[in-house]
Amino acid sequence: MAQTGQGLWALVLMFVLAIILGLSLVWVNIERVDSAYALKSLERTYQDKQDQHSKLLIERQYLLAPATLRERAEKAGLHSPRREQIRMIE
Repeated sequence: MAQTGQGLWALVLMFVLAIILGLSLVWVNIERVDSAYALKSLERTYQDKQDQHSKLLIERQYLLAPATLRERAEKAGLHSPRREQIRMIE
């Protein structure tokens, strides 16, 4: 009878361990899927930031182009200095 009790406890213990192992595997898989979604989201954000950075570089180059600066200066009422306004420092 004692062996039957021990065998039953061993069976119950193996069953509990199997359930714990199964739940652990499910939990790990859920975490893996969540991590994959988070990574995908970060990759999209990174790509969006790279695209925005590229657009800003192009806009910066446009705004610093001599023709653009000249046009904006003229609209602001600025003009090239006259010869007598230029002083040479020696």
